[in-house]
Amino acid sequence: MKSLIITILLMTVTTSFLYSQNAVSKIVEKEQVQTASGISFAKELPKEGTYQIIYKATESIPSIDNKILFTVNEKRKAEEVEYIIVDEQTKIKILPYSVIYAKDFTPVATYITE
Repeated sequence: MKSLIITILLMTVTTSFLYSQNAVSKIVEKEQVQTASGISFAKELPKEGTYQIIYKATESIPSIDNKILFTVNEKRKAEEVEYIIVDEQTKIKILPYSVIYAKDFTPVATYITE
């Protein structure tokens, strides 16, 4: 009986550990871009606060086309910050899944100047 309890306890601890190790990868799989006939498209527009549009202070606030915003989720990585260069004056900073799904995540401002 005692060995049965120890076995169940070890299985529970092991399962919990493995689940926590795969948490980010499961989120990434869930959020993955769908591919059809070699053409990639994102499922939805990214949530505000998970990306940041950075523009030159001398310019007015840029207007970003939804086509470009759809690529934000497509280019989002599990652990690394990624950038999309829109033009010479504007780029989009994409926060990784590990940051946006962290317990202490604070959404970032949508627009900032450089």
